[in-house]
Amino acid sequence: MRKFGSIFAIACALLSIVPLSCEASVAQRHVAANAVFDSGILRVERFGAKGGRPLIFVPALFCGSWEWNAQINALSREYDLFVVTLPGFDGRQMVSGDALMERAARGLHLLIENRDLKRPIVIGHSLGGTLAVFFAERYPDDAAGIVAVEGGYPVAPTQAMRDAQVARTVKPYEGIAQSELGPALRENMLQYTITSTADVNTVERLAARSEPGAIVAWLRAALTLDLTPGLSLIRVPFTAIVPFDKEIDPYNGFKSREAKRAAYVRWASHARYGSVILIDNSRHFVMFDQPTLFAQALLSAVSRSMSP
Repeated sequence: MRKFGSIFAIACALLSIVPLSCEASVAQRHVAANAVFDSGILRVERFGAKGGRPLIFVPALFCGSWEWNAQINALSREYDLFVVTLPGFDGRQMVSGDALMERAARGLHLLIENRDLKRPIVIGHSLGGTLAVFFAERYPDDAAGIVAVEGGYPVAPTQAMRDAQVARTVKPYEGIAQSELGPALRENMLQYTITSTADVNTVERLAARSEPGAIVAWLRAALTLDLTPGLSLIRVPFTAIVPFDKEIDPYNGFKSREAKRAAYVRWASHARYGSVILIDNSRHFVMFDQPTLFAQALLSAVSRSMSP
């Protein structure tokens, strides 16, 4: 059986063999939100052209809307953009209680329903991608398309293995002080999921605004899931955008780009209109590592969902 690893836990030996680029590509935002409001447990910022095709962006773990700055800058002239932030991230207070994924999916449903959004496309990265898939399986009539950027794919093939993976993944963040979060994320996650040192520095600073307890709670809520059986409920175009890094991905169980692509193609094929776009020479935060190729892949995925 293939050994599954987590993108969040890679051997420290990689530090000596993986060169890091110096070119930064975490974009600054040049567009102001025209509305900020809550939808269930979600904070929503609205940008762009009212009356345009609605796109809903969901960031990754510990991220706020800043993760999508490049997309906000590029797409807000044509599209009606709604960018959410989950509780506990980017300065938002964490909510109490369980069923985080269910409550977040409900927030997306209420956003679409209460704002009367016509055929929106939901785009999420990592945790946000998992939430996008989770949402699509529970509200299959809400969206015209789903785009998951390396999100939703199970971290291990059995529940016991997923539970063990979650326990290892959350350990560095359990009970730590707020001031320790940035360094902990850098040591255990960021230096392995982002190629550029400058981008790691930027994201560490921004991610440190999130709550350690929220990191733990959302990891537990998302990484224990296997959404594969429910993919068949998604009846709209579903696109998985998948990065591949030849140094990092072997630690996650993918020995080659062909192996990773094949695994994701098998997974996405459970959806009626599943498709995979693979981007080479990129780690998990592909929008920072390969911004031009990611922009092309995203527009391709959106176009799949634009038919009447």
